[in-house]
Amino acid sequence: MTRPAALAILLLASLPAYADTRFTLDANRLIYNTDFAVDTTLIDPSSGLTPADTVGDIAYEDIDALRALLARHADRIDTLRLTSDGGFIEAAYEMAAIISDYGLKTEVAGECASACAILFVAGTERRMNRGGRIGLHPSSWGVDAMRSYYQDWQAESGWIDEFAFAEWVYDEGQRDANKLITHFLNHGVSADFAVKIVSLGMGTMWYPSRAEMEAAGFLTPDPSAN
Repeated sequence: MTRPAALAILLLASLPAYADTRFTLDANRLIYNTDFAVDTTLIDPSSGLTPADTVGDIAYEDIDALRALLARHADRIDTLRLTSDGGFIEAAYEMAAIISDYGLKTEVAGECASACAILFVAGTERRMNRGGRIGLHPSSWGVDAMRSYYQDWQAESGWIDEFAFAEWVYDEGQRDANKLITHFLNHGVSADFAVKIVSLGMGTMWYPSRAEMEAAGFLTPDPSAN
């Protein structure tokens, strides 16, 4: 091996392993992209999950990962860049609380949909890169998932039959809708915009225009447009 080739290998080995990771530091930005798996070391072995199972989803493991990174680099990070199709909504709410606590700005690169919007709206300033889009929809629950949940939790929850379970699902749906509306209102989004999201039909994804989001206070106006 030639000396230049050996030197190149050493230099590459010394660089931070930022590629193909869910969280990446880039100057003052923390980039969060759920196209990449959760780090194996963060997954509880007893959960039965593999890193591949976490690809594409905002995961509960991301809560502590985000908190630890911000605690370590609080003097450096002021912006969280988001690319995600969504994931576990309760994990998103917990991460949103951390974003608010650190006063981070948020920005979208590519697509930020479903639970990702919960993270996005927690930013003190909210930008969307050109060509990006944000997908919004009400909470939903698929038939197979509902059936499995009912079978797993019927005895412990005291549901006499499917009708008792349906009553609980209805109440839970109302709580989810109210929580989403409250979250958006608390971050300065107009009531009409927030209510429209929870009024969408099941399985409907709404991609509002940049102008619609700016008018509703969901997206910070682009200063270059003034």
